[in-house]
Amino acid sequence: MAGLTTRDWDRLKAETARVYAANEVEAGDAYFHMPNAHFYPSLFAWDSGFQAVAMCHLDPVKAARELATLFAQVAPDGHMPHEVLLPPAASRASLARNFTRWLVQWEYDSRRASHLVDPPTYVCAAEQVYELTGDRRWLESVWENLRRCLDYLADERDLFGDGLVTILHPWEAGTDLSPQFFEALGVDPRRDLSVIDATLYAIRLYRFCNRRGWDPTLLFDENRFAIEDLTVNCITVRALLCASRLASEVGDELTASNFRSRARSMADAIDRICWDEGAGCYFPRWNAAQPRLSRVKTAASLLPLFTGLCDAGRATRLVKEHLLDPDEFAGEYVVPFNPEDELAGFRPWVEKKLWAAHCIWINFNWMLAIGLAENGFEEEARRVTESTAELVGREGFWEYYDSRTGEGRRMRDFTWPGLVLDMIARHCPEALPTEG
Repeated sequence: MAGLTTRDWDRLKAETARVYAANEVEAGDAYFHMPNAHFYPSLFAWDSGFQAVAMCHLDPVKAARELATLFAQVAPDGHMPHEVLLPPAASRASLARNFTRWLVQWEYDSRRASHLVDPPTYVCAAEQVYELTGDRRWLESVWENLRRCLDYLADERDLFGDGLVTILHPWEAGTDLSPQFFEALGVDPRRDLSVIDATLYAIRLYRFCNRRGWDPTLLFDENRFAIEDLTVNCITVRALLCASRLASEVGDELTASNFRSRARSMADAIDRICWDEGAGCYFPRWNAAQPRLSRVKTAASLLPLFTGLCDAGRATRLVKEHLLDPDEFAGEYVVPFNPEDELAGFRPWVEKKLWAAHCIWINFNWMLAIGLAENGFEEEARRVTESTAELVGREGFWEYYDSRTGEGRRMRDFTWPGLVLDMIARHCPEALPTEG
């Protein structure tokens, strides 16, 4: 691509505005976006973080309102729910989809909120919103719940006792059936019959957790699924740094210092526990009884770049040995979540499972572009941004894209591609219209 232009920006901004308007919810004081009104008619936590970032380039006041709605959902125990159901009467989903949601209403608490957590992208978004609006009153209104949900992740979910967040269900990572979870879930992508395990894992594990009251310590001891996931932990490190700066803005220097210290400790733990020197990248750790690494590369293996605290030497290895390797992440379309060399021998059914095979997710492109630029790889960040803009501009807004062909997949008019606006503003600012 021969560089981005103002025309590209204008087209992508107009399409973002159209898609976001189609997924907008305003009911009384509540304001947010559904990721896709027809299939995901709910308030989702990490989605709202991404949506608020995109909305900063459309309407910063609405971005602040989305996050205010989200932070109001923090549960009494301090966890931010992965999902809060929109009442069926207000939903734009089909009757069949609303019936399906009714069938699984046992998954939620009395507030219609999920017991699951989400990666705290919403904290990173809150810092961006505050930097743009300077709205001190808004920040003070969300601060207590923002602090509480980070405390919950750092304290109540440090189940291995090593400073990292443990997830108890794959959906808590946001990356559903990532190949890094296959072994823990008993899924074999090279066996046809394993499609049954891949299809039923979510509901089986959800019921297991429900029967144990979603008690993190009890679930960890049961050891059905306990993983120190890289997506959650890397985003949490960055969120702690963002929150430390916001704490200073509200005059809470004790919390600011505490969050900075926690971020540094978590980054050190990621280096100590998840780094594989021979492979030159990071892997998640799992199994409460016999902790070990899940040595499968995905784009999550590169996400320490996004923490803001990545070791320079290791950042260079992540980029030069993996991100720029055409046999791994440097294909015609970037950035594939699963590198080509990891997918050999997978059965055809794997392609139909979210995050499991040939897929590009715009939220990962956004995080990796930021990480590249912050670690001195500005030109690589520009290339990821230009490739993403070309892909979204050509295909439109989709849930994800096929990493072999670039074709949009699954749900159309999905909100995450709106992050391309923030990517352009950060890494290709010459494409933005001149003021005046």
